[in-house]
Amino acid sequence: MPREILSSAGAKSLLNAAEAEANQRGMRVSIVVVDASERLLAFVRMDDSQTGTDDTAIKKAKTAALYSSRGKVLAQRISQNQEFLATLPGVTAVPGSCPVMNGKYLIGAVGVSGATDDLDDAVATDIASGFHP
Repeated sequence: MPREILSSAGAKSLLNAAEAEANQRGMRVSIVVVDASERLLAFVRMDDSQTGTDDTAIKKAKTAALYSSRGKVLAQRISQNQEFLATLPGVTAVPGSCPVMNGKYLIGAVGVSGATDDLDDAVATDIASGFHP
């Protein structure tokens, strides 16, 4: 089976779904979609979100793509005596990111920043997990 890539249309679909869910939850966040090689495909900073959420959402998404892991999982592992994970290159181990998979293949990641850890994580995970290329 050939590997699918995350297309521009797919990235826009992820971004739009995440923004709609964030709006529904009353969140004002930045949302980022990257491809499997961590390149930015789609981005939005919602009205009234903090400026610093831009870079954080990007770092979260890149971490999820680089390590094929949710930021929440990395944060939990670090808190469970695996501190070395925090020293790995490019790691932003905080909740709010989730890899986007096509079967067993990583095709991208979603990063969300600006609300609580639980809300950022819920939106990123719900959208990335429910995506089908």
